[in-house]
Amino acid sequence: MTRAATVPDLRLLPPVLAGWMATRLALTHAPASTFGASAAAAIVGVAALCSSRAKEYAVPIGTTLLVAAALATSAALHVYALHLGPVSQLAATGARATATATVTGDPKPVKGIILLPVRIDDVAPDESGGNLHVHSQVTVLAHTYQPDDVARWMTLLPSMRIQLTGRFIPPKDPADGDAATMTVNQPPHVVGGPSLLQQFAGALRSDLRHAVAELPAEPAGVLPALTLGDTSAVPPQTTADLKTAGLSYLVVVSGENLVFLSAAVLPLARYAGLRAHALAVFAAALALGFTVLARPGPPMVRATVTALLASTALATGRKFRGLTATAGAALILMLADPWLAHQYGFVLSVAATAGLLISAPGWRDRLTVLHRVPSWIATSAAYTAAAEIYCEPLLVTFTGALPLYSVVSNILAVPAAPPATVLGVAAMAAWTVWPPAGHAAAWLAQWPTRWICLVAHGVAHVPGASLPWPNGLVGMLTLLGAYAIGRRLSRALQRIREQRPHTPDQWSLP
Repeated sequence: MTRAATVPDLRLLPPVLAGWMATRLALTHAPASTFGASAAAAIVGVAALCSSRAKEYAVPIGTTLLVAAALATSAALHVYALHLGPVSQLAATGARATATATVTGDPKPVKGIILLPVRIDDVAPDESGGNLHVHSQVTVLAHTYQPDDVARWMTLLPSMRIQLTGRFIPPKDPADGDAATMTVNQPPHVVGGPSLLQQFAGALRSDLRHAVAELPAEPAGVLPALTLGDTSAVPPQTTADLKTAGLSYLVVVSGENLVFLSAAVLPLARYAGLRAHALAVFAAALALGFTVLARPGPPMVRATVTALLASTALATGRKFRGLTATAGAALILMLADPWLAHQYGFVLSVAATAGLLISAPGWRDRLTVLHRVPSWIATSAAYTAAAEIYCEPLLVTFTGALPLYSVVSNILAVPAAPPATVLGVAAMAAWTVWPPAGHAAAWLAQWPTRWICLVAHGVAHVPGASLPWPNGLVGMLTLLGAYAIGRRLSRALQRIREQRPHTPDQWSLP
């Protein structure tokens, strides 16, 4: 028996692609030119929607132009507000100032420097001495000279309020949404926080580190990364090998982690008696809670909004369409926060999900029905290959390398990711209640974690594991061209196989 063929609804694909490209362009161009282009696109879009001819073409074109105009306008307004703020003006002159800020992410050590995302709430320039109330995103670049200074930076949690003194300089990439970079040579002075929610989340993340403390160094560092995206203790060589093998996304928390956790927890909730509305509320709470715990990075934010849309569909009795929800979540997020369009994590998350929903089911069915591949192998191979192939044109734009064996390494390693993630969460929760149980769960979780590391090391050391490739737009277009050629060759070979005579005597010589 074959599966019922389903044709994915791709009507939202052009608006999403057009909206993404329009947003990226608006983030790197003057707001005035963006406003003019958006107005022109909106006029043409409205005219297309009002046209009475060729409705089957006019409506999609008009809708796409209006979406692009709306997202570009939103991005231009954000860029205008960013450049208008006093923090950007301080950065333009390299002024020193004392600022009160709210921590918005985890500190990240990079080559002896600590990077910390914050939101500046008050700033007092040294020259004027006056206090200005602002609301600007800034990345703190902290130089540390004593071990105690490192500890004071690394213990900061999101929602903490700190006081800093340093120099504002222009951001490395304004399209990231930062108004400035603040260089600091002294440790921060904590003046408030964290919130109870972030304090609880920080305690749980610390519990996971305690639960894995007795494991060998590599699984002890990789398991928190697989579970919550905490890469602070991943060995450098492991990080390099995961990247070469095309497995580095496994240690970046994303919707995949939420899917693994939901697949393990929601059946238990259903078994406990939750149904319909109650189950939808529980699923939404699980998504929001895990987002706070694992930190709301771009991939996680996209997955959470999609999960909330799914919960809404479940609560209202509507049919959930994954591709529609993914497209809707991407459009909503880019409209509210245009800077996400410039974040590779967000774009890769959307691309991977699109691959899983558009191509993977059909590939799985062909492997299962036409080639008699066992279902579990076909599912793993098809879904892994689809996500990888959809993401690779974006990855080569900044890696400048094409991992030749990434599909194989993903097929081997990905089946170990769900048990590692779920057991990692179990170890974290068990440690809170009874530490020996946490150690036991962590001991079990180390084995799928070790397998992922073993695959990464093995593939990374195979000759030719990574092929040099042009980066930037040239690399993307070159790879897409290779995809197109490969697809045409595949179809040609398929036609030859279908036309080939099947009786031996037709191939015999006269």
